[in-house]
Amino acid sequence: MNAARLFAVLLPVAVLPAALLRSAEPYDPGRFEREILVPSSRDALQFEILPNGDLLFAEFWGTVKLRDAATGSVHTLGKVNTHAKGEVGLLGMAAAPDFLQSGHLYVLFCPEENQGTMRVSRFTVKDGVMPAESETKLLDWPYDTEHVFHMGGAMFMDAKGDLYIGNGDNCHWNPGLPLDMRPGRKNWDALRSAGNSRDLRGKILRIHPLAEGGYRIPQGNLFPEGKEGAPEIFGMGIRNPFRMTVDNKDGTLYFGDVGPNVLPELGIEPSGYEEINATREAGNFGWPLFIGPNEAFPIFDFDKNQIVRKYDSAAPENPSPNNTGVRKLPPAKPALIWYSTVPSKEFPTLGSGGRSIMAGPVYHFDPKNPSPVKLPEIFDGRLFIYEWMRNWIQTVKLGSKGPEIEPFLADWNWRRPIDMKIGSDGALYLIEYGDQWWENADSRIVRLVYRRGNRAPLPRITATETAGRAPFLVNLDASATTDPDGDALLYQWSVAGQSSGPPAAKASLQHTFTQPGRYEVAVTVTDPSGGSRRASQTIEVGNDRPVVRFESPAPGSFFDWGKEIGYKVAVSDSDSATIDPNAVAVQGEFRGRRFVDENDAVGMDPGLALMKQSTCFACHLSNAPSAGPPYQTVALKYQADPTAAERLARKVISGGAGTWGELPMPPHPQHTLEQTRLMLGWVLSLAQKSTTAPKPGLVGTWTAPQQPADRVNEGVLVLTAGYTDTGASGAAPLRGESTLVLHSRRKKAALYDSNHGMAYIEQVEGETGLLGHFENNDHIVWRGLNLDGIHRIVVRAGGLTDQTGRLEIRQNGPQGPLLATVDVKPTGNGEFLEIPAELSGNGGLCDVCVLARFDHPDGQILGLNWIEFRN
Repeated sequence: MNAARLFAVLLPVAVLPAALLRSAEPYDPGRFEREILVPSSRDALQFEILPNGDLLFAEFWGTVKLRDAATGSVHTLGKVNTHAKGEVGLLGMAAAPDFLQSGHLYVLFCPEENQGTMRVSRFTVKDGVMPAESETKLLDWPYDTEHVFHMGGAMFMDAKGDLYIGNGDNCHWNPGLPLDMRPGRKNWDALRSAGNSRDLRGKILRIHPLAEGGYRIPQGNLFPEGKEGAPEIFGMGIRNPFRMTVDNKDGTLYFGDVGPNVLPELGIEPSGYEEINATREAGNFGWPLFIGPNEAFPIFDFDKNQIVRKYDSAAPENPSPNNTGVRKLPPAKPALIWYSTVPSKEFPTLGSGGRSIMAGPVYHFDPKNPSPVKLPEIFDGRLFIYEWMRNWIQTVKLGSKGPEIEPFLADWNWRRPIDMKIGSDGALYLIEYGDQWWENADSRIVRLVYRRGNRAPLPRITATETAGRAPFLVNLDASATTDPDGDALLYQWSVAGQSSGPPAAKASLQHTFTQPGRYEVAVTVTDPSGGSRRASQTIEVGNDRPVVRFESPAPGSFFDWGKEIGYKVAVSDSDSATIDPNAVAVQGEFRGRRFVDENDAVGMDPGLALMKQSTCFACHLSNAPSAGPPYQTVALKYQADPTAAERLARKVISGGAGTWGELPMPPHPQHTLEQTRLMLGWVLSLAQKSTTAPKPGLVGTWTAPQQPADRVNEGVLVLTAGYTDTGASGAAPLRGESTLVLHSRRKKAALYDSNHGMAYIEQVEGETGLLGHFENNDHIVWRGLNLDGIHRIVVRAGGLTDQTGRLEIRQNGPQGPLLATVDVKPTGNGEFLEIPAELSGNGGLCDVCVLARFDHPDGQILGLNWIEFRN
């Protein structure tokens, strides 16, 4: 059955979409904005949007948290006693439709007290707490602990209260056929699980939990009486269902099934597909005998290396000696959408490379919904699908002609989308998991909003200096302000709350401060439609800020894993003839990529952005002592206190003393409570980040970290030197700071600083995870590399299509001087080669641009893993 016929079954009556019966609004993708709701979490996997706008989310390691929509604060509801290792942990979560009344939350996890078991339990949240003793166990099943792969983890509760649970086949990931029925090879036999009617693995289960505990079997499950199979089974023959949704409008279940790769040398077709499946009825989805559009995998004699037979999808059987269920299986259902590692002829927008497909929500446009940020009408009736490894989101038009797929915001960069929902406001919410497979402290939850009508300006202030002695002349400029609609703007300045004049077109202000103190300078920018926003800058008068700089090593240099790095810091302070070396602290931190550019409003945590505009870093550092405690110390102190965020947010405004010593924290009345909540959200997130202890002194050595064992093992080492003076008469102490970025010699394409067209994907390529796919003229930039003494590079790349392409290494940008050209030949099967090249140029500190070129570019793709810079 092809995809068009499948939809003819799903949609037996031709109905015009509601959008066609109305005058559709114009669609402008430039009106989408990304709002960061939860800037930092530890491997968040699934979330729920409650009717009141609150967010529940579960982290892999067992923690369940809530983001309060009214305050923006995040606190921990409770901890599920989870055994987290490999692919088992807290894998799924679903809230009851009546959660605001019942507090019922369903969790799929591996219990610590029984590490060979997966469990579905119900917990009850009451008064902001989810006690461990509120657990009601619903369902347990064993799994093979020898190879902990393909554990699934999808959970979804529909409007009727039916709970869907996605379980993987718990089969070894071996790149061969998962049909090895020889003795001692049961973990390589998916017929023992996915194809077994009495095994709960490799299935989508459906149960209806009862208020008093336990559950009943909904009508329409695959084996409702339990005679031929487990009654909880709704769908069988599934490899690794990781995300799914039920369209409550028509009851259709959509789920993604992560597919296999088969060794090319076996000479067996098909090699493997990802699947999006759609069904309103229980059934068998074929795995491991069928895949994609019901293409058959053969029963294989591994000893003789030959095919034994293939089954008919209308009459499949399970001949495995490891099977404990029925031999004759239900007919296999074909996938709605399928694609492999290479470009798809049927669905060309899906690209190529590594694969990990997920099914998101179906959007139904509601003209009566008053939300100003709801998705536009053009997406009415579309299914959202997304790729964890290829980092894209696409929409699927669902009609009788079969699925029509279109990329969604194709020029946006996503960081491994792993869960997606549509809220009651009609906006799209998603978890961006982060760069690594595990231990992402920077995974975040975002909301995509569509801004209709007039959009307010985005003000930005710069100052020639932010601290100095009285009289202190400061030039302030807001000409970097932008307006999304291109409107002419008016600027109204104020100093210490006093207006400097009526709104005017002049974007600058010159002001002389005559008295010591701390002053807020603000500008309110207004467009012709009345849209306005405000930005502020704090000016410190009466004290010169100390000047801190690194004399060595040179900025942008390369470090070697585990080797010592000598450093020398210089500090000058106009108020002091001598500097106490012990008052200088040097801090080191390894990151996957360099700091987010301060001009990158999308990437920066909103709380951090507000703090950079305030006086916070005058008295505090993230990780080192100063006039106030390090922010990481603050975060660790309060990490177990769910009330801390709100309490501290109010304290920032009012001021306080006595918690961390004798020095008081001054009040910050220039901030609203909403702003300080965001700021405290960033501060408290630092409890999940790890840095080394600060070292005192102007001269010292720093030992670079050992090469990380995880799959993302390239990045930057950030050294920060700071010094706080003793203040001046009538003026508070000020802190000077200098940051030095050093680079690992190997720079990964996926860990770019600036991206222009490259697709950021996951592909199993040797030890590799993250790769870049380049079409003609796509390019990336790494900022601030010091090429002194660097004369050679090694490029790990491969031609993924049929023509030779080249990578041009250029200085500062795609039009800059050419440093090297590397020819990349087609390698087939996604193979990558290490290609050496000489590096020309005069060295020095510069940005490095990697640009892809093809002589005949149509459909051509280059894959780049990394570039290594050598002396």
